[in-house]
Amino acid sequence: MPVRAPSVCGYCGKAHPSGERCATVKRMARERKARFDEKRPAAAKRGYDKEWAREASAFLALPENELCRCGAGACVVMHVKSIRARPDLRMVKSNWRPGCQRCNAIDAAQERQERKPS
Repeated sequence: MPVRAPSVCGYCGKAHPSGERCATVKRMARERKARFDEKRPAAAKRGYDKEWAREASAFLALPENELCRCGAGACVVMHVKSIRARPDLRMVKSNWRPGCQRCNAIDAAQERQERKPS
């Protein structure tokens, strides 16, 4: 099977196998994520407290909520209307839907794009 040629890293200047990130890039990514996490409020401050965790677990335990709309196994409760936009709907089960990590991340990214000023 053919293998792609190594690529030269723009940060350290060394050649690395295709698809492999160099240690410098990995370190930079870890530092960037750590800076983001320092600014991010705690889960409880974002509305995900013990009550939420208990209710979400019970919601996902129901047989009709075992799959995300993409067909993957549901592991998170997603809000139909974001709790950033409508915090009053945080615990309203009619505003909940089962989801997977991937779909939840996609929805969150789309919401951030919509909130971003042009």
